[in-house]
Amino acid sequence: MGEFEVITTKAQTAISIREKVKMQDIPQAMGRMFGELMPILQKDVQCAGPPFALYHSWSDDETDMDVGFPVAGNAVTKGRVKPLELPAVKAVVGMHMGPYDKIVETYNKMMEWIKTNGYEPADYMWEEYLNSPDEVPAEKLMTRLVWPIK
Repeated sequence: MGEFEVITTKAQTAISIREKVKMQDIPQAMGRMFGELMPILQKDVQCAGPPFALYHSWSDDETDMDVGFPVAGNAVTKGRVKPLELPAVKAVVGMHMGPYDKIVETYNKMMEWIKTNGYEPADYMWEEYLNSPDEVPAEKLMTRLVWPIK
């Protein structure tokens, strides 16, 4: 894969928690939200892929986001945990290698690539976390960026 490529994603059932979060609070909020999902993931559903964050909208101050896990079979509703369908879409994908606080640099390159190649970005996008800060040093973190296009 070059730096970015266009693919068609497959629809994927997931469980998630949705919140509006201040930008500076995203790391703490994601930790808390993933923490709420883990007991359900371990007991009620089977994980079918890497954890993700789906950004429905964002501004300089706040984002409306889902944090979740793809699941095999049917999703469940328990408290704040709800089913979510990651859609089958045409999207630009790319890989960010390194700390999360540098991910904006990869997004800026991705947005430039999208525009240079004549696409229009959708109003939402998601990140898939292929490893964890608990497993590897920050410079080895791998995040797959998926930005649907029109």
